[in-house]
Amino acid sequence: MDLLQDAFAHSPDALMVVTAETDGGFRFLRVNASFVEATGFSRAQAEGARLEDLLPPEDAERLAVEYRRCLAQGTTVEFEQPYEVPSGQRTWHVCLRPMGPLGTQRLIVSARDITWSRNFAQQLNAVAAFMPGFVYQLCMAPDGRWYYSFVGEQAETMFGVLVAEALADANTLMGLIHPDDSERVIRESLHAAEHLTPWHSEFRMLHRDGRLQWVEAHDQPQKLGDGTVLWTGYVNDITERKALEASLLASEAKYRRLAQFDPVTGLANRSEFFSRLNHAIQLAERKAQTLALLFIDLDRFKPINDAYGHATGDALLRQVGERLRGELRGTDLVARIGGDEFTVLLQGPIDSATAQQVAEKLCEAMATPFPLNDHPLSLSASIGVALYPAHGQNTEALTHAADEAMYHAKAAGRGIAFLSLSKEDPHHGGCADNLGARS
Repeated sequence: MDLLQDAFAHSPDALMVVTAETDGGFRFLRVNASFVEATGFSRAQAEGARLEDLLPPEDAERLAVEYRRCLAQGTTVEFEQPYEVPSGQRTWHVCLRPMGPLGTQRLIVSARDITWSRNFAQQLNAVAAFMPGFVYQLCMAPDGRWYYSFVGEQAETMFGVLVAEALADANTLMGLIHPDDSERVIRESLHAAEHLTPWHSEFRMLHRDGRLQWVEAHDQPQKLGDGTVLWTGYVNDITERKALEASLLASEAKYRRLAQFDPVTGLANRSEFFSRLNHAIQLAERKAQTLALLFIDLDRFKPINDAYGHATGDALLRQVGERLRGELRGTDLVARIGGDEFTVLLQGPIDSATAQQVAEKLCEAMATPFPLNDHPLSLSASIGVALYPAHGQNTEALTHAADEAMYHAKAAGRGIAFLSLSKEDPHHGGCADNLGARS
């Protein structure tokens, strides 16, 4: 019994034991320290007093009606009501429970002062009316149950969910978070609560009609005395902003691609190729490795372009690019640097014999007719080969050597591969099948 008395005396809620009088009124038998502190009544004033002795007549009668309902039903009754007490006009969450079976004349009353939260809710409502999104207070009870203690009216506009629905079941709103984002959002929220740090996130939510929208959430978590976690914040619709960002990124990617890649073939363009060649030479120098540069000029492309038109010429250039890439490794770089000129960077280490073999294989590939407009078109390629560092120790020198070797290939009959001359490697070779002159 002493333990129960201690619990009554030290409860954080205001507690009262009330008995029904024969005239239908009610009298306070016991009150605890929290009652004294919250109401401003002394224990001497309260204990033994009737309701009408402590409260204004209207308040006393309103409370008496609830007392009678509780005793008549024999069940717990809860309600919220403002009452005028010495400590001021306060709003209380009141819970009534009969102290025995149906017909008992005593009940225990607990009252919790919710004036602050009520005032805060009114402030939130006022603020919510001027916010672009909706304001909320989301709670997680110690038992893991999620619930909203406040939801702004904008929730209905944004997601088609009534405020009453969200307050009754938090999942009506939380369940609209996109399945791919839900786990992350909950994890981030719990992490912010653990450290009591502000939380901000962008994620997708679904409207009840199925529309997908992007939202941005900001909130501040806090821990309440009973262990409940409370997040106070707002959610704003950023769907239009996300669409604009996506459009800008797409445009940026498009212009970046135009700056780096040839619009006809999709291969690297001149600027991109020589930038990457310069980087490759620097890397090869650090690693003391070799690499090879191939300059490719298509033979007889101009007559085809003049005879069949630019559309056919562009289609042929695309097939040339695809065939070149098909013959090379994924680490090698193919580019169109202008007109009917292509370049290839063969990553090292590589020797002159291997580079020559690759160039000859490309000559053979280019000699195979290209199927266009229901009839094959034939051309050939003259290829100049230069190696780093044997034929040039920087981009300019290596490029000059490969270009010069390509002109040697054209002069030697076209359709062949020619290795740049150097002191270290003075001989050159050609495709055996393409030694004849091409016109």
